[in-house]
Amino acid sequence: MEHGIAFVKSIIAILFAACVLLAAPMAHAEEQRVAIIVNAESDITTISAKEVRRAYLGASIVLNGIEIKPLLNQTDKLADEVFLQKVMFMSAEAYERQLISRTFQGGSRPKAYENLTALLTALHSDNAAITFLLYETAVVTPGIRIIGNL
Repeated sequence: MEHGIAFVKSIIAILFAACVLLAAPMAHAEEQRVAIIVNAESDITTISAKEVRRAYLGASIVLNGIEIKPLLNQTDKLADEVFLQKVMFMSAEAYERQLISRTFQGGSRPKAYENLTALLTALHSDNAAITFLLYETAVVTPGIRIIGNL
């Protein structure tokens, strides 16, 4: 009988530890902020969370007479996770389904970058481009300006 109780207690302890370990990355993502950025020469001065969501879902958004071009930052898993949670309010799978659906309806899909240098080069070459970085990264990145802090 004692062996059965000890076995159940050890299973409960293992499950509890697994839950704690799985929750740790999510808690870290919830503490982070994402900055919406443009190159320093851009005429875009500010953007709302709603406008960012719509742009990244393929809608045409015009700010200060400029049709913005969202660039999808997939260079940093944490930045991508924070962006999806805090700005898009959806999982990566749900976001992908939305993009596919919008593309079939005539919307555009943001160009994705998996290399930070390529992302920043694209951002610097187009005054209409926006993207996102973790706030802590954005404040130390030269040649950009933060237009939204979400």
